[in-house]
Amino acid sequence: MYVTDVEQMFYRFRVSTKHRDFLRFFWYSENNPDKDLTEYRMCVHVFGNSASPAVATYGLRKAVQTADEDVKQFVQRDFYVDDALTSRPTSREAIELLKKTQTALKKGGNIRLHKVASNDLQVLGAFPPEDLGGELKSLDFGTDVLPTQRSLGLVWDLKKDHFVFSVQLGEKPVTRRGVLSMINSIYDPLGFIAPITITGKILLREAISSGLDWDVPLSTDHVTKWQEWRESVEKLQTISIPRMFTQFSYSLATGVSVSIYSDASEKAIASVSYLNLTDSEGCVHSGFLLGKAKLAPMKGHSIPRLELCAAVLSTEIAEIVSVQLDIPLSEMIFYTDSKVVLGYIYNKTRRFYTYVSNRVERILNVTRTEQWRYVSTNKNPADLATRCSSVSLDSVWIKDVS
Repeated sequence: MYVTDVEQMFYRFRVSTKHRDFLRFFWYSENNPDKDLTEYRMCVHVFGNSASPAVATYGLRKAVQTADEDVKQFVQRDFYVDDALTSRPTSREAIELLKKTQTALKKGGNIRLHKVASNDLQVLGAFPPEDLGGELKSLDFGTDVLPTQRSLGLVWDLKKDHFVFSVQLGEKPVTRRGVLSMINSIYDPLGFIAPITITGKILLREAISSGLDWDVPLSTDHVTKWQEWRESVEKLQTISIPRMFTQFSYSLATGVSVSIYSDASEKAIASVSYLNLTDSEGCVHSGFLLGKAKLAPMKGHSIPRLELCAAVLSTEIAEIVSVQLDIPLSEMIFYTDSKVVLGYIYNKTRRFYTYVSNRVERILNVTRTEQWRYVSTNKNPADLATRCSSVSLDSVWIKDVS
């Protein structure tokens, strides 16, 4: 796997002369505070302008419109604004694609691709030091240990090829504001630790419901929960999550499917997905894909309705996975431990209240009834996030499910 970055991406695209009046600003003549203010106009797109990301992304794709198909696919699908992240089965393929992309962008738009980082020494060694990212420029790949690398907000340990968590807690006040600050300090876009982060959100909701102001100390009961949760957050730095979905390569699989589990309680709803890869010998390799956990509405919802909301969350995850990994929705199996939800989905005669019928329709617009199956609660991994009785590291979604 490797990541790379476009150098000063927004500045690579000039603003049309007729549009420059919309990017006017005042500054001192010759950058001297002792001189008069002068009106200037931006000639290139700048960070902070709402249109800049869209313009730059369009320009980036335009620059490779005559390039090879694999380069176009890389730019169109694996870039997030100026950051690119992708993986290839072999070092040779990775090097070839990246060098072709560098050439195409340079030729098509005078755009420089740099800050290359990879867990593969062959990939790093194929590029000059000035094209490498951060600390990699000065490393001796023969003796030095590869450092960690930030990639789209995640911390990636290049040596182990694992994702790790770097949580800067500091001293947080034992108040609503302190709880919110700690929740916001955790970045977990894939939901690796959603069962732990949802516990903090539940604690914050309870503190709000108790009527405490933002800077008033929490009650004794909430302080105990806070301390338990803080300890679990501190231990996140001991977690190391393999970057690969499974130890078996996705590109070499003869069969691909996805299992998605959902669950709900009076406090939270959750859904978690696992990738299942079949090798040439028929063995199945499973690994975590994506998880989500949300607070349940505070009033007016029965457990069956919340379980139905969790099932809808499963379909949302399915759509994300289908788009990002090109896995057909028909290759996904959905599991719930609620027989009421299965009754809703399999029903063909009874009419339901609007709330239920709308959500059943949402589910059946994405899936078929035969894709939904029952799983007992003790075998449902989504139960880890809705149980809300434990905040230990044993309750994270990073274990394989077979």
